[in-house]
Amino acid sequence: MRIDIHTHAFSAHKAPEVLAGLVAKARRDCPVTPHGNGTLDDLVRQECEDGFDRFAVCPIAVRPEQYGYMVRFLTAIRSGACGEEAARRVIPCASLHPADPEAEAHLRTLLSLGVRMLKLHPYFQNVRLDSRVMIRFLRMVTDAGLPVLCHTGHDVSYGWEDMASPAQILRVHRHVPGLRMICAHCAAWRNPEAEKLLLGRKIYVDLSYQPNGGTENLIRRFALEHPQDYILFGSDWPWSRPAEHAARIASWGLSPARSEALFGGNAARLLGL
Repeated sequence: MRIDIHTHAFSAHKAPEVLAGLVAKARRDCPVTPHGNGTLDDLVRQECEDGFDRFAVCPIAVRPEQYGYMVRFLTAIRSGACGEEAARRVIPCASLHPADPEAEAHLRTLLSLGVRMLKLHPYFQNVRLDSRVMIRFLRMVTDAGLPVLCHTGHDVSYGWEDMASPAQILRVHRHVPGLRMICAHCAAWRNPEAEKLLLGRKIYVDLSYQPNGGTENLIRRFALEHPQDYILFGSDWPWSRPAEHAARIASWGLSPARSEALFGGNAARLLGL
């Protein structure tokens, strides 16, 4: 089973505005180009064409009140309202804002709807990864048995403030025993210390990155040297095409066992698929 753990999709009427805004923000420091129109229909088509069996669509709750959208999204996927292929292939993923005053009750509802993973983004949610609010939230999610996919490292559309640095990742793991957090992008963007602080530790990472962002050599080291059970493939679609990104990583010379773990085995185990 080939699994893409990290993708994004937006409603058809909002996708053009969202993509244009993100492209404009990233233009100065790390120019990006969408590989599709950003809609769920286009994502499903692309993943099918590229040979991926399952993929996680990762929304981000930038405000607590967006919990309602998460319920509607999971319900639509589960009911088949988004299409048969989406119902079969999309891994149910949702997001809650760490400062949501009703986070515990809302998490129970998401679990009842079959959620397999939560997505967090400290920059978009304006909550530092190692803040008390986030640590309390991560303890609750860990107690519920859910893994988390979290943006880590700097973000190409934000400034230099540390919101999800390698040092913060280590602090969070010390404070939240049993945490299963996938560190998106290996926390590599503008954080060369990820090599010293994270590489080789039993911490989950996804290998999504922008080829023009200056992190490819570091990501390559994670692909080849990080503990085999802790590496996962993510395209970050629409910012990379899954097949092209997978081929780039495969060209680095992974062993067959490592390749199998990276491109699906680890994600299947982590998400209980």
